[in-house]
Amino acid sequence: MRTFEIVSCVFVFLSSGLLLLPSAVRLFLVVNSLMVVALGIQVFHEGPHWQLFPLYLAAVILLAGTSRLPSRSRRLKAVVGGLILLLAIGTTALTWLFPMFQLPKLSGTATVGTRILHVIDQSRAETGGSSPSGKRELMIQVWYPAEPSGAEQLAVYQRRKELTVRASYRSVLRTHSYLDAQVRRGGPYPVVLYNPGWMGERTEGTYQMEELASHGFIAVAIDHTFYGGLVEFPDGRVADSRNAPTLGSFENSTVEEQWSLGDKYVRIEAQDDAAVLDRLSVLNQDAHTPWFHQMDFTRVGAMGFSIGGAVAAQAAFQDPRIKVALNLDGWTFGDVAAHGLSKPMMVIYEDRGQTLPTPDQLRSGPIANRLFWQTSAQDFVHVTQSLHANGGFMAFIAGTRHVDFTDRSLFSPLASVSGRGSLDPARTHKIVNAYTLAFFMFELNGVREPLLETLPSPFSEVEFERFSGESKSAP
Repeated sequence: MRTFEIVSCVFVFLSSGLLLLPSAVRLFLVVNSLMVVALGIQVFHEGPHWQLFPLYLAAVILLAGTSRLPSRSRRLKAVVGGLILLLAIGTTALTWLFPMFQLPKLSGTATVGTRILHVIDQSRAETGGSSPSGKRELMIQVWYPAEPSGAEQLAVYQRRKELTVRASYRSVLRTHSYLDAQVRRGGPYPVVLYNPGWMGERTEGTYQMEELASHGFIAVAIDHTFYGGLVEFPDGRVADSRNAPTLGSFENSTVEEQWSLGDKYVRIEAQDDAAVLDRLSVLNQDAHTPWFHQMDFTRVGAMGFSIGGAVAAQAAFQDPRIKVALNLDGWTFGDVAAHGLSKPMMVIYEDRGQTLPTPDQLRSGPIANRLFWQTSAQDFVHVTQSLHANGGFMAFIAGTRHVDFTDRSLFSPLASVSGRGSLDPARTHKIVNAYTLAFFMFELNGVREPLLETLPSPFSEVEFERFSGESKSAP
């Protein structure tokens, strides 16, 4: 719970108890007044959200009965006090189950700004859904080193129209980035593109985007329209992914069909990456934009989570501007699966037991499970072949699950709700950020990174391997 959530709950608890003390009428009124002040600050400073609705209701009951309840019968006061107590307990449970989580503190020295931009790819017709222009439209969010004037506010985690009712609290949850702050004139900065997972959002890796920006990168996350979460465009319309196919499920498909779907959509989304780079290049050359000469297109990397990792590798394969790729726990589709990637690549996997199948998992169990493990095994062969041939890095993080590579592991402490693994999310994010930053600092900035040279890893949970590359070492 956050500060004023806790303070407000304490005052409500106190008020419910003071109702039963006949001699504490004046104290009851004082505590109620303090409760109103605390709730007012909470609503103004932290933002109202549905987890606190039981607490708000309890406060309304207390305020409505401030002048009457102290003189009522002890039995009635006990009933009202018990109801208020239950509402306060309910709030405590909800705020624990769905917390207003905090993103990791940034380790870099740069203040971080963020801006949301609209991109239209005039070269492609939209085939995934309806578009007023008939062209492929994207929303992107950029995190960058900033020089805030002091008037800007910290950006919210997500915009309200891009959230379901249950997730609406994230529209008042603040990040570490200042919305629309001025770009710090210290560039040009290297650029890293982020691709979310299938049905994911551009904000799902905010913990990484902010960290990279704090170290002098311009990090750009892409909403792949109609294949991700809800996306709000400048005209107010909202696109969804209701017509997108299911990827990664073998209940009604074969391995070959899944490979084919994966190949198709990583190519579509890799074209999105190219369109974003095209648009950023134009902004970089326009003296009337805040981006003028602040992006270095000789130092561009791509990264992504799940299928977004495959998109990053595919984008690096087909776009010469992208020099390196980082895949966070994703299978590899498209040209990279077939031919490998002759550019630096890092792959970070979840717990080895969640990545590589045992012989029993390949032979027995439900057919959908066996097909899943068969695909995972085939993918691992593709990845290791590419790394052996071209060089790169691979890591497994013990105690993690797929979702741990995103902010979603912070959404609830219950693994059954968030999908997180046994490793504490703060620890996971520290590890992932350390390797992500080291990879891009080394490959894009040419900075020697001891973390990439240290075997075994200084993180006890990490199994790390470097590949020199047969083609690189050949005479």
